[in-house]
Amino acid sequence: MKNLLRTLVFDGQISLTVADTTAIVQEGATRHNLSKPSAYVYGKAISAMTFMSACLKSDVGEISLSLKSDGECGSIGVSGNRNLYMRGYIENTQAVGDESACLGANGALTIVRDDGYNRPFVGSCAISEKGVDASFEEYYAVSEQLPTRIYTTVEFDLTGKVAFAGVAVLQALPFADESAQTGMQTARLDNLLAAVKEQGVERAVERVFGKSDEVWETREAVYQCNCSRERLLGVLVTLGERQVRQIIQEDGKINAHCHYCNTDYIFTEEDANGLFSGV
Repeated sequence: MKNLLRTLVFDGQISLTVADTTAIVQEGATRHNLSKPSAYVYGKAISAMTFMSACLKSDVGEISLSLKSDGECGSIGVSGNRNLYMRGYIENTQAVGDESACLGANGALTIVRDDGYNRPFVGSCAISEKGVDASFEEYYAVSEQLPTRIYTTVEFDLTGKVAFAGVAVLQALPFADESAQTGMQTARLDNLLAAVKEQGVERAVERVFGKSDEVWETREAVYQCNCSRERLLGVLVTLGERQVRQIIQEDGKINAHCHYCNTDYIFTEEDANGLFSGV
């Protein structure tokens, strides 16, 4: 299902990205068994990163977030690519405070973007006391000098399950005039996401802004980790047979854990025999 839309609004002077990230956030919350406060902050971060992944220019592009704070949530890590495969984790899965308590008073947000050209771009900023959305807006202002409005939401049903999550982002193009920038600052992105919840991204954007003949791109964003048993076997090969067999002899097995999808992989002597049989 196509749940992300990119287009131009305000006479083609402002870019708009809207995504329904409900399934992504719920998958992450389930995999990591998150409390509602943890799921809320985690969900806002991975939703914002879904937008940033959609901005990657290269087919091999990847982008990652490292958010570290002295708040209840601790650190948050999110990774995405041009295919809009998203994954992420939060250090404290059982936070109990509100967004402000989860983020704390001190911390930093760091973005590493690799478009496949030469070396990756790294940008960072201090976490805003106003929350996750303001922190991402601050990042764009400080690191990329792009006037940006970001609004994310995570809503829960009575059972604590994620009922809806989404992100809406407006960014001024270099030639945007004063009228367009004023419209960007006053647009009700909360109302737009409320419409997305009821009607989906295409109908909601068309109802609020109209349909652009210039840019109207829809894509599918999903929660998908890139770890696998085969990939980790490749990592074990790099350790060398002697070290792999020594670890298995001492511990009885090798246990590899993926923080992004909360999956454990167990490797035994039988795996080692198969891995190094031709060596």
